[in-house]
Amino acid sequence: MVSQMESQHADANEELLLELKSKNTTRSIKDFSPEGIRLESNLEGEAKGVYNATFYATITMLVKPDRTIDYEVRQIHTTSDGDTVLVYYKGKSIIESPTHNKFVGETTFQTSSKKLAWLNGMKARHEGEYNPVAGENDFRVYGKR
Repeated sequence: MVSQMESQHADANEELLLELKSKNTTRSIKDFSPEGIRLESNLEGEAKGVYNATFYATITMLVKPDRTIDYEVRQIHTTSDGDTVLVYYKGKSIIESPTHNKFVGETTFQTSSKKLAWLNGMKARHEGEYNPVAGENDFRVYGKR
């Protein structure tokens, strides 16, 4: 898992679309089971890049006994121009230490904005870091126009 995550890097045909920073606002424990701990977090943040926006999001996670996490994230971005972009992330994270997780996955966009319509249907990917103690994450989204 770690080597697979470390080997992902921007390829020559990709461009950096967005850089995002966010902070948890709430965290909830949903369930315990032999497969792991189900958690849900809400967060707020900012996105900068091909558009600038503020966003809020919900993350659902399954923290597995092997220190990996499967997650899904739904974000609602409101751009500085007033457009709405719905962003969906799905991926895997690895717990490297009590204060550092690394994550990678796929990203999709949905918007009715004519100016940003090129994002619809794009296959993008993301990678980043999360500090579970501070509840802060920094990550980047890459895609091909």
